[in-house]
Amino acid sequence: MKNKNNRNYLTFYKILRPMARIFLRFGVSYREYCELSKTAFVAVAAEDFGVHGRPTNASRIAAMTGLTRKEVGRIRNKIERGEELTTDRSSPINEVLAAWHSVDDFRDERGRPKPLPVSGKRGSFDALIRQFAGDIPEGAMRKELQRINAIEMSGDLIRLHPQWRALLVADWQLAADWLAELQGQLELAARSVSRRQVRGS
Repeated sequence: MKNKNNRNYLTFYKILRPMARIFLRFGVSYREYCELSKTAFVAVAAEDFGVHGRPTNASRIAAMTGLTRKEVGRIRNKIERGEELTTDRSSPINEVLAAWHSVDDFRDERGRPKPLPVSGKRGSFDALIRQFAGDIPEGAMRKELQRINAIEMSGDLIRLHPQWRALLVADWQLAADWLAELQGQLELAARSVSRRQVRGS
């Protein structure tokens, strides 16, 4: 059984690696992925494995997914409220970008994100990171924002890349086409496995 599981995990791992690249490209953190993943597990367990057309109860969902019944209840309530895509907190990258757009210390007189000096107690890039990136150092966050083309150096200032949103949208449109095809293939595989499970049960 151990060797069989290892082969299965290897397949899942190979699928998850390119997915992780896409998540990281669009600033989706592991915390957000984990919450979405748990929600998907609970939703499928509730919808696909009920008896006589009724939703699966919390105890069976907990047994199938490894989540606690309390966590199952929390997620089911979220699904019932239509909030299945809601996560408690976004990634540090998105927290920083959101603050840059919304906090007065980091905006100009017209309410737009302003170029920031690297250091300084207030209104600097370092201050932005200290306030909104948790324990991530300024240098590491700067490299990550550069990696996703969100910022650029302008003399002694750091400013948002003027085209970063357009670049992000273009990349997402490209990825979305591939992901739609992948989703269809995975849905077909899941239905095939489910039919075999029903016949063999």
